[in-house]
Amino acid sequence: MTPFPERGKVRGMQAPNETSAVRRAYDVLRAAAQEQPWLDADEREHLLSRVIKLLKANEQAIVDAIAADFGGRVRLETLTADVMVPLDGARYARAHLREWMQRRPVAPNPLFLPSNAWVEPQPLGVVGIISPWNYPMALAIGPMVAAFAAGNRVLLKPSELTPTVSALLVKAIAEHFDPDEVTVVEGGPEVAKEVTALPLDHLLFTGSTAVGRHVARAAAENLVPTTLELGGKSPAVVHYSYDVERAARRIAVGKTFNAGQTCIAPDYVLVQKERAGAFVESLKAALVKQHPAGEGFTSMASEKGRARMEALLADAKKKGATVIETFPAKSGTRAFGPVILTGVTDQMLVMQEEIFGPILPVETYAKVEDAFARINGRPRPLAFYYFDDDQDRIDDALRRVTSGGVVINDTLVHFAQEELPFGGVGQSGMGAYHGVRGFETLSHLRAVLQVSRASPAYNLLKPPFGTLVTKSVELLIRGVSALTRR
Repeated sequence: MTPFPERGKVRGMQAPNETSAVRRAYDVLRAAAQEQPWLDADEREHLLSRVIKLLKANEQAIVDAIAADFGGRVRLETLTADVMVPLDGARYARAHLREWMQRRPVAPNPLFLPSNAWVEPQPLGVVGIISPWNYPMALAIGPMVAAFAAGNRVLLKPSELTPTVSALLVKAIAEHFDPDEVTVVEGGPEVAKEVTALPLDHLLFTGSTAVGRHVARAAAENLVPTTLELGGKSPAVVHYSYDVERAARRIAVGKTFNAGQTCIAPDYVLVQKERAGAFVESLKAALVKQHPAGEGFTSMASEKGRARMEALLADAKKKGATVIETFPAKSGTRAFGPVILTGVTDQMLVMQEEIFGPILPVETYAKVEDAFARINGRPRPLAFYYFDDDQDRIDDALRRVTSGGVVINDTLVHFAQEELPFGGVGQSGMGAYHGVRGFETLSHLRAVLQVSRASPAYNLLKPPFGTLVTKSVELLIRGVSALTRR
């Protein structure tokens, strides 16, 4: 096994030896997976317990690190999204792990009775995780929880855009885990490129659709299965019968949490034309009330992100959008005050790109069916938010719109439900995790048939084939097997 620093020592991978360090880290994990390919329930529970201990021990450090990288982030947002959510996920997985690991009996073809058949979840081996900057702790730890629950080793590459958090991950993980359980490799795009080129057993990437394409292409070289958690333009539709003030309050929360730097943030809203004015006024009032004097508002995580908001806004103004400002950003910070746009068109960049910030376009519709058609004419979104109190119409909306996930009468909160799979569809991603779905995604659900010599089919394929066997196969083709399954 390749020598590696002892537990408790910082193991960041930095230039000029990034390439060799990444490979060495992978080799240590691979050797451990080959030496012990199956971790029992006690060992997996111990891994998950150490995740829980890590998060609890570093609660304040996580708050401070994210605030430092963002240039200011609301404490409660960090505690909720980057501490509570992954902590809940680890606790949930630990509580249900033994149930998930059980063999799942299935009925074999009647011709093979009394043979036994079952499906058993098998660890994959070494799982790679490339996590993003917007929720730098939750989106690193959450996939790691799924990997540990499934009995795997982890190679984690956090975002270089949150260096303080990455350094904290290196230190905290080194204090709680051995290098043959999980290793953090730091660095920029070149390190990410090297990780995607490894012969991993699975790769889970969270980030933009554009980068996701490169990740999938690189992983395909080694036929590495991928889970891509991407993004896109997640719409919110307010039915004309729904209370606009109530809808505005919930959409305001979803749009401004983490300053809109959330892959499932509502990206644009569709409201009935006659009610658009009332909705916009309610939305503006909700934003001001929720953030008096601009308090409790997170900064843009980078100057590049803030400059991008300015560019999107300038493009929309130039092309005829009406700009409705809410409260100004604090001077001397990277904060960007929330802005509502009306009169938007598809020619504007703000309607072509995922916004990933506190700009919210409002479109109008004549009939709600027109809103659904407009959504379906665009790339499939990661989330769909629908506001309505009529269950028949809700069911109709669910049938009409394809999306990664759905929340009725609220925004964002499906991410925190461990019982629900989280993932995209089409350009918003592939595969899902959280809860049992994360366990299954990072396991091989292996099919096992234990054959009985007493089964009628035991000698079916054994040469020489006489008249009796031939007649039996002909009967099966004509439907006798189907009849026996009724």
